[in-house]
Amino acid sequence: MGLQVVYVIISIYGWYEWLYGGANRTELKVSRARPRLGAALLAIGVASTFLLGTFLHSTTNAALPFLDSATTSTSLVAQWMMTKKLLENWLVWVAVDVVYIGMFIYKQLYVTSALYFIFLVLCIMGYRQWKATLNEPALETARAA
Repeated sequence: MGLQVVYVIISIYGWYEWLYGGANRTELKVSRARPRLGAALLAIGVASTFLLGTFLHSTTNAALPFLDSATTSTSLVAQWMMTKKLLENWLVWVAVDVVYIGMFIYKQLYVTSALYFIFLVLCIMGYRQWKATLNEPALETARAA
């Protein structure tokens, strides 16, 4: 339940960023993650996976503590990336959803696995839409010429 509170807080922050996070407090535009930021987010994801996985392994009877911590940590990274309208967030979500689908099939949670398949389709659609908006300024310049 605590994780859902974190997602609500990140979502409120993201809503604010989308409205006022652009140049001169304007609407935030879709952009790409710079390699340095990508490396930092990867390091954060790996470190938090290790810490959370170790905690779950030693304090709970979780069936897949490190896989669960990897999907949780990576999901939080993807959610933060979404607040910044980074195109690559959708690719991270795709990877996480594929893992979730497999994990829920393994746990025989077929309805939940089907839900994550729907999330996977939505991620692919989101990626395509955001990528199209990323290229809009180039299209507008070409039309003007």
